[in-house]
Amino acid sequence: MNSIAPQLLSLTFAKTPAGKSVIETRNTRLSLLERRLLLLIDGSRTGEDLSHYCTGKDVTSMLQSLIDEGFIEVCRAPVASAIKPAQPAAADAPTAPASGPARSDLGLPPASERSPQELEMARNFMINTLTTIFPLYSQLTLMEAIRDCKTSAELRQVFQRWEDTMATNRTGVKRLPEFKEKLFAVL
Repeated sequence: MNSIAPQLLSLTFAKTPAGKSVIETRNTRLSLLERRLLLLIDGSRTGEDLSHYCTGKDVTSMLQSLIDEGFIEVCRAPVASAIKPAQPAAADAPTAPASGPARSDLGLPPASERSPQELEMARNFMINTLTTIFPLYSQLTLMEAIRDCKTSAELRQVFQRWEDTMATNRTGVKRLPEFKEKLFAVL
């Protein structure tokens, strides 16, 4: 399985009809993490993208298990140009990461201008919104990632995961513009 693991991280997956059925019927055959992973599989995220939502967990074994159970299938191999430029771009432009939330189109002031109190307020806000919208501890991995951020720049890196997670819930989608407006005041 070690030779398969790197391949799983670079592949994109989609739910099979059986996978969709398991989610719709809330079948308990899956562990909480496997169910969360299955919910996140949408045909556009790679195994590596999905691993960011399950920090500290063996995503490759969970993906393999979902494949073996027939809940997901490989929908496409990675596009080489979509994977490789991310690292050189980060090396060429040290002021902004190649992916994610520290993008300038958020209209936020530089992270270095945020005070420690604003950082703490932003962390608390992000965690509190997760606990309000989702069942207690269902987003524990993301909450830990938010809690572990030591700077506003680090927290902005986690922002996209927070936003994507909020968008998976009907109430979260409705309240996301309000949440973002309040969060941006301190992020």
